[in-house]
Amino acid sequence: MTYAPSALDVATVVAQVRTRLVAFVARRIDRPDDAEDIVQDVLMRIGRSAETLRDIERLEAWVYQITRNAIIDYQRKATRTGRAYAQVAFDRSLDDGATDPGELAVMAGCLAPMLGQLSDRDRRAIDLVDYDGLTQTEAAQRLGLSVPGMKSRIQRARARLRTLLLACCQVSVDVRGDVSDVHAAGPCPCSCDG
Repeated sequence: MTYAPSALDVATVVAQVRTRLVAFVARRIDRPDDAEDIVQDVLMRIGRSAETLRDIERLEAWVYQITRNAIIDYQRKATRTGRAYAQVAFDRSLDDGATDPGELAVMAGCLAPMLGQLSDRDRRAIDLVDYDGLTQTEAAQRLGLSVPGMKSRIQRARARLRTLLLACCQVSVDVRGDVSDVHAAGPCPCSCDG
């Protein structure tokens, strides 16, 4: 005879498989550092839908199915985010008043793949402040952080983005700080070498 699991049953199984879930996710994504965040999402999904499971013997399989769905959602989001950042970065380079976007457009092409390499937290911080134009205080409120916490997060995110960019691209600026030249400094996933 099968019976519907209680919330305690679900919590017990999840606690037992949590470490395995993190390893399971990390093996299936490009950025294993994001595995913990995906498992947190899985735990929230499990909490929201625990009452839908009707058979205790299928509990672990059900948890892994939710995990696989979360991985698929993560990968779809990463693909969409990369495309969206590329478009936004290019559009912004054109809106700076230059009729010939030149090196700024090249730089925009470099930033999109770099943003795609950042964690969701870092990407979200840069997105809110640098792309959506929110103040750090507004972004902190939206994310439920303290203002100093948001300032630290955006500072770290920008530093990581700069590190990624400078590892790939050699950027020269003029006396005003405007980008004057961008080209590949090594193996490069972006468009600065063409």
